[in-house]
Amino acid sequence: MKDEAEITINGTKLTDSESMTIRVAIDTFANVLAEDVAAEGGQSVADRYMAALTHIQALLDIRQARKQ
Repeated sequence: MKDEAEITINGTKLTDSESMTIRVAIDTFANVLAEDVAAEGGQSVADRYMAALTHIQALLDIRQARKQ
């Protein structure tokens, strides 16, 4: 199993499985935004979410790249 990003929520460090769950949820949400919300005319909302998601995904990917 790949090492996942170290994520802490309210002082509790998540396990690799929990961090992976968050990464997958974020990736899925990004795909939904890219395919659905933007197509329905919610572009400004989609843009704000995509900017935040892109930043979070980059942070998650940095951890994976260091371990490879």
